[in-house]
Formats: sequence, structure tokens, C-alpha cells
Amino acid sequence: MASDQRRRRKKRTTGEPSGEGTSEAPPPTQIHPNIASLLGTHRAAHPDGGTILEAASHLLMVHDWPVNCPRFMEALRLVGLDCVSQMRYLRMDHHLLTALVERWSPQTNSFHLTVGEMTITLQDVAMILGVNIDGPALVGHTVVGAGRRWLSWPDCCDDLLGSHPLADVVYRDPFDHRITSRFHMGQAHAQTCIPLRWLRWTFWRDSYLDLNDMDFWRHVRAYILFILGCHLLPDTSGSEIHLQYLTIMEDLAVFSTYSLGGAVLAHLYRELGEATRPSRANIAGCINLLQIWAWEHLHVGRPLLRVPFPVELDGLSVGFRWNEDRLRELPVGNLITYRDELDGLLDSQVIWQPYTPDIQAQVAQICLSGADIWTARVHLISWKRVEWHLPDRVLRQFGLCPRTDIQPMDPSFKRVDGRGKPDMDWMLYHQAHIAVWESRRGFIVTGALLDHHNTYSIHQYIHWYKSWATLYMLKAPVEAPTTAYPRAPSERLLRDFFLGTEQALQQHFNGIDDTPQQRDINTIAELCRGLRRQMYIEDQGYFEDRGEHEAPFFMTQEPPHQYSGYVGPSSYPDQGPSTDLFSSQVPTDLEAYLSPDFVPSSIHTDDIAEEEAPEEEQHMLRQRPRRPPQHYTPGTDALPQRPRRRR
Repeated sequence: MASDQRRRRKKRTTGEPSGEGTSEAPPPTQIHPNIASLLGTHRAAHPDGGTILEAASHLLMVHDWPVNCPRFMEALRLVGLDCVSQMRYLRMDHHLLTALVERWSPQTNSFHLTVGEMTITLQDVAMILGVNIDGPALVGHTVVGAGRRWLSWPDCCDDLLGSHPLADVVYRDPFDHRITSRFHMGQAHAQTCIPLRWLRWTFWRDSYLDLNDMDFWRHVRAYILFILGCHLLPDTSGSEIHLQYLTIMEDLAVFSTYSLGGAVLAHLYRELGEATRPSRANIAGCINLLQIWAWEHLHVGRPLLRVPFPVELDGLSVGFRWNEDRLRELPVGNLITYRDELDGLLDSQVIWQPYTPDIQAQVAQICLSGADIWTARVHLISWKRVEWHLPDRVLRQFGLCPRTDIQPMDPSFKRVDGRGKPDMDWMLYHQAHIAVWESRRGFIVTGALLDHHNTYSIHQYIHWYKSWATLYMLKAPVEAPTTAYPRAPSERLLRDFFLGTEQALQQHFNGIDDTPQQRDINTIAELCRGLRRQMYIEDQGYFEDRGEHEAPFFMTQEPPHQYSGYVGPSSYPDQGPSTDLFSSQVPTDLEAYLSPDFVPSSIHTDDIAEEEAPEEEQHMLRQRPRRPPQHYTPGTDALPQRPRRRR
């Protein structure tokens, strides 16, 4: 009897039919794309408790291995890494990176912004880094171990690099012989990782012209490992690179055909997903790619350049024009201000297609070699890791009309890593995903070209997108009208133009003369009324020289709703209804919601409690006092009161 019960319990836990009731398996649960569906597992649920992410990228170490030898540069060109070798160190804007990670959805592999979804695509990898994105997936068979190509990882190093780190040898820095160190091959007894500093100290040379062919290509392999560990595929260890990549470098001509760009993007996608965990304090992957992508597409935290923009690329990649020595000013922001700017992001602040035909005419050929798969909806493979590339969610980045019939990520897709699988043959494990990648040209996403004649698709997409997406990190709008405060000199000019035009023509509004001029004036009057119905424009004291009897009609405008203090930062335009951040339901009775007796149903209301509007604000919005210049958007309460530091 006991054995039968255990057998039945085992069948239930393994998903096998137990013979009781229906044997039909339940339908798979679809992946919900909303960040709020992750509840407390996403760092966006803890805006006050998360840390500023530190980048684990080590591009600064690449400066310690300068490459000036023509023979070596030609070898890097043959393996497709000459553009990467010309990229220089960038100061990481950790606050901007953290603000972007807070908007990353692992369910869609995209950033959820107020203007729609955006993400890093294969096009961005090719154009910014200048690495190959077309070709076989970057994964290989297990060739180290008993009965395999090499008995151990040190044997693999000795064959392909000529040596391996010895624990009893003292190594010296070639740039400063006073610095010494001992190196060990990492990952305990398996010795599957190699120190990055050992690679540089052992294989750096002023010139490689005097090396024979075997030693020369060993030095090239060492440099490729160094670039992978420092720049393209860094992990959170910050000091080592896995030797699995060395096993596919035996023939560098074959290695040059791999989709290194696809592996870089898959690795970055996975690290972005890992960084959304509230407990994470750092982010790995190709962080330079992430930061340059943000600078190319968004006017948030974007530095100025010393030279005219765009830079003459001279056959290099787009990332070259952001080299540190070309930067004139890197904005000093903080997480709160970046949250505020991304909350109020406008479509005019987004560069959907930064790689213009003029730029494409200047870049290296490798940047355009895989252009026909830029919109392939396929799996990306980086050895152990597999991620979805979903260009159908960001069609505007390719100049195509956005769609609302986007297929969700496959519910059966599961993310795995190498923990607990030391002898796994990943070529066999991922054979189904590899098959999808090999058929990538059969999964190209197409669409109608976007132009000024079919902008309706954008409005339709935004309406659909806001019905489910989590858009705001600070205080989301609840109801219109919003109060418009200029955020920049250009917006002040727009306000002045509107108010000045309205004042100059208001005495002629609603005229009865049937003349072309009067019809035009009446049209302007209707446009002014429509704008004021959608947005409250503060004009207190704007025309102080006019008498009370001369007050234009717009001065009699109805005051904003008494609860307009809850429509979010006053600089935001009305974004329409959207899903409240991490709230299971939005109350329809606003007065009951604001009462002290109301108890929210969400279990996360302690973390994201709605701020109470001061009573004075409900009837004094028209007399809003001027504030001194600050480092965040005027009209918001984004910056919290800082506690006084203890001495």
C-alpha cells in the first residue's frame, strides 16, 4: 500500500498521468510581458532599496595591451576583430545603466519605455562593435577529458598557447618589472579558466615580426581570449576567461566564421536579466555596447563630442566615434534624474534609426555583412547560454510599422547555465536551438515601411502598448489634465508661441464673417481649445500688463482637476492610461482611494506607496511659485529628502 502511494505521488510530481481524472495536460502558461508581473523579483519593485550597478567590463585593461604591429593588425583583420581592437575605454555612467536595467523585461528582452519597446539588436552589435553576426553559432563539442582531444585544460593551453600558468612561477608585469604575481588556473580542480593578467604579461610584445608562424598564431589566440574576457564576453569574476572558447580557435580561419556578434548579444541579454534581480550589485557582459547603444538612440545622459558629429569613421565601426579622447563632456547624472527623464521620455528624444545611409557608407564591410538577418526572430547562442532575439517587438528601429499582433516568447523556453554540468556537450544540448539559428533566413520579420502616410500604426501600437506595459518608475499619471511646464528653452519657445498667438488673435475668435481669414482664425481657435482640453498650461502672470477687462478667453479656463497633484511630474505630457507599477488593480473610485481608510490590495504597497497630495496644492496650482534651478526636471517631486549624515 505504501509503495503504491509513493508511486502515485511520483507520477504526480513528474507530470505523468496518474489515472485519476482527466489525463490532458494543462495548457502552458503564457509569459506575461509586463515587468509588474515579476512582482518582487525585479529591481524595479524596490526603487529605494536597490544599489547602483557596477559594470564588470574591463575595457580599460585593453589599453595595457596596445597593438601597433602591422603583422598583428592584419591577423586581427582576418579573424574579424580589427574594429574591436580600435575601441577605447569609456567611463561608465553607472546611474544611466542602472536606470535602463530597471526598465529591462526578461520576458521580452527589451526595455519598456514610454515611447514603446526598444532593445539592442543584431544590427546594433554589427554597427557598434564591427564583429561578425552571421555564421555558425558560437558553441562547440566537449573536447577535454578522458578519451577526448585533450586530457586536461592545461594540455589544451600547452598545445594552442604554448604554455599555461604555473603556480610556483613568479611572473612580472612587462610594463613595470617591480610588479610581480603568481597565477593559478581558475575553477578549483577543473582548471577551466585562465587569468587575464597572465595572458597580457605572457604574450604582449612590442613587435611580433620575428616570431615563427606557430608562435605568432599562439599570440593571436591569447589576444583573442584577452579581448573576449575584457570586452566582449566578460563575466562577473572580472579577472578570468573560460577556456572553452580556446577549443574552437585551433583553426582561426574557421573561428572567424562564427557568429561572435550573436554570442555577445546573447551574453548581454542574459546579464541584463540577471542584473534585474534586486540583490545584484554588478552587471557583466559587453557594457560598452549597452552604453553606446543608449547614446546612439536616446538623448538621455548623452555626452557631447570634441569633433563634429558624425565622426569620420574611416572604415571602422560606429563605436569608434565614442572613444574617450573624443568626448568633450560626460553628463553627471544620478539615478533619480535619469528615472525622471526616462519617465518623461518623448518621441522627439529618441533616434529610432541612428545608422543613416551616410554612416553605413563609412563603416567597415563587416558591419554590413549580415544585414539580411538584422530582423531574424531566432535564438542567439553563446555556448551555454541561449536567448531570444525578438526584432518584431521593435520594428520602428528598422524603419517599419510597429505591430500589435506580436507573438509572446515561447512558454517552453527555459534559460539554463553551466552550473552543475561540467561535462555537458552543449553542442548536443542546444541542438534544437542551433537548428533554429541555422535556419535564421527563414525567420526574417518583415513589415510595411514607416513614413508620414501611415503614422496611424504608431498610435494604434502605443494604445495597445500602454494597455499592458509598466511605464513609470516614479509617479504614474492617473487622470488628465496634466500641467505643462517647459523642460528646455525650445519648449519655452513653443509655450510662448502658443500663448502669444492665442493672445494676439483671441479678440477675433468665433467671428461670423465668411472670409478666408476669419475661417483660418476660427480654426486656430478650435485648435487652441483642443490643446487646453488635453493639457493645462500655466499662464499666471504671463500678461501682467493687461487689465482685468482685457483678459483673454483662455484666462477663464477651468482650473485643473482637484486631484491633479496625482497625475505625475508636471513636466510630463499626458501619456494616457497605463498599468500602475506593481499594483494588482487600479481603484476606480479615486476619492475612496485617497481616503485614509482605503487599504490597497497589492502586497507591495509598502514599497511603492502613493504619495499624498498636500491640501494646499488642490486649490493653488494656478499660483505655483517659481523654484530656483535644480538638477532635475522642474515641477516634479522626484528627489527625496536626504537623511542627514551621521558624524
